[in-house]
Amino acid sequence: MTSRLATSAPDYDVAVVGAGPGGSAAALALSRGGLRVAILEKAVPPRYKTCGGGLLGRTVGLLPLDVRAVVERECFSAELHHHAPALSFTTQRAQPVVSMVMRDRFDHLITTAAQEAGAKLLAGAAVVAVVREAEAVELRTKAGAITARFVIAADGVGSVVARQCGLAELRHVIPALECEVSVDAAEFEKFHHAARFDFGLTPHGYAWVFPKRGHLSIGVLTTRRGSCNLNDEYARYLAHLGITPRSEERHGFMIPVRPRAGLCAAPRIFPIGDAAGLADPLMAEGISGAIHSGQLAARAILENRSDEAAARHAYRAHLQATLLPELRLARAVARVVYDFPRARAWLLTRHGQRLSERLTRLVMGETSYRAALGEPRNYWKLFAAR
Repeated sequence: MTSRLATSAPDYDVAVVGAGPGGSAAALALSRGGLRVAILEKAVPPRYKTCGGGLLGRTVGLLPLDVRAVVERECFSAELHHHAPALSFTTQRAQPVVSMVMRDRFDHLITTAAQEAGAKLLAGAAVVAVVREAEAVELRTKAGAITARFVIAADGVGSVVARQCGLAELRHVIPALECEVSVDAAEFEKFHHAARFDFGLTPHGYAWVFPKRGHLSIGVLTTRRGSCNLNDEYARYLAHLGITPRSEERHGFMIPVRPRAGLCAAPRIFPIGDAAGLADPLMAEGISGAIHSGQLAARAILENRSDEAAARHAYRAHLQATLLPELRLARAVARVVYDFPRARAWLLTRHGQRLSERLTRLVMGETSYRAALGEPRNYWKLFAAR
């Protein structure tokens, strides 16, 4: 196939591959900035997306949109349960700690906003090949080909764009199992009021219960691949909770918790979110990183729309100033939490409520890992005698 790049000007300024939260947030910012934007999505939105569907308070704060229309339940409290020893802590806020959504409706909300701002959605357009030349990129899809000056790769952990462009493989990807569970009214009543997190049951990981409008999203994950069978761990978790599903849908997925090496190595290509490996290593939560990195990529392109190299340099600089240092610190905390259970148990036994409040502040965006870990008096509080 002959490339179209040699014979015509690019069709778009930016092509965004993937209509998830990160890609759509990037498309929204770019369109509002006056650029010609196409969103390429392999499915036809709204489509089901495997995910716990918990929007952290900090995530909601990133979006220039009112998401309440697609929120199924607002949880103003969060519960942290630890096992061996048995400990439980609850935090509460005046604003939702976690807002529960189904990803099909949430993603579609942002995609629609981007379309209303001028972006063009190309649904059913799975990318099969990427051809880069000096002035633009051609994306060949099952629905045809388009060209663009810049490409934002928002196509997830298995990014076709990253693979086609020869970017390094993601180095640390962890497995998770998420289930949409219908229960009877009495069981639903037990779990509908709070976001629940359980540590010390699943090896090197955690389990969760997220109440939606009329069902529960229940899941388990481990940060060490091969350390356990997640189907067995899920069954054990249900037994612990005393839940007997009336029906359930099981979905496995992978979460990348270490940034891709050479993230900005491919000219005109801007990986974001899971395609860039930007999920939070402690919480294994990727929506925040996807939206934030998508907005940073959009900012870099808008600031340097006529200079490809400067745009990539700016994107890397924006990441280095914000997300990447946070993720490095989160990895250090995650290692203590998941790989040293005795240390975790000791810390929670002595300071469980204080640490739960600190984690809630992180979730709400009231503090950062750098602020929480960079304050010497926090360590004094942890290790001083009670």
